[in-house]
Amino acid sequence: MEHIDAKELSSEELNTLLREKLAESGEVMVEEPHSMHNIAAGFTGAGKIVINGSTGFYTGGFMEGPSITIKGNAGWYTGDNMQGGELLVEQNTGSNAGVYLLGGTMVIYGGTGSRVGYGMKGGIIIVCGDCGRWAGQMTLGGQLVLLGKAGKQIGESMYRGAIFVADPAAKENLGGNVILDEIHPDEAEELDRKFDRYGICAKASGLMAIRPNPSGRHQYTLFKPNLQPELAHRG
Repeated sequence: MEHIDAKELSSEELNTLLREKLAESGEVMVEEPHSMHNIAAGFTGAGKIVINGSTGFYTGGFMEGPSITIKGNAGWYTGDNMQGGELLVEQNTGSNAGVYLLGGTMVIYGGTGSRVGYGMKGGIIIVCGDCGRWAGQMTLGGQLVLLGKAGKQIGESMYRGAIFVADPAAKENLGGNVILDEIHPDEAEELDRKFDRYGICAKASGLMAIRPNPSGRHQYTLFKPNLQPELAHRG
């Protein structure tokens, strides 16, 4: 495996070197990433990248193909618009991880912030720790798996796909336009294979499924203002 010391490099310089090293050996270790933004953004093709430390915003954004392991934390928008490949975060991520995900696999072994999987259209995101509110908001496809505690308004306004949750309190934290359902046997089998592959100690049979409301109708509580224009003339 090739090694790159990124301590004195800009993100543009690092990404140029990464592409060169991946073409030569197929496997690269990045040392001293110092929470740099945009690492491996837009990368395509095969290869393995291991980042020995934490990263900043947009790590692996728009990528299609490589396998990236972050041996630390990752900033906001990790895996933004990811189209394929594998993105593994050994600790935590900031908000908006995996937004608009189109394909591939993202595993967050720690926790994540709000709006994980927002607008995702395909692929799978597994969060082993806790997550913030609006997980899976506006989901259009794919699978979002939440194995820790989940914040409020899970799946708000989702249209397709499925969100699988372990948190018993999830039924009190559902967003609008969703229902709570049982996980299907074929879904559980597929998830158990993923758990085995990525060393996740969980059983899919214990998960609940959140799905779009089959009626297709959004249900909202409308705000009805108590207008009292006569009060404006007082005094």
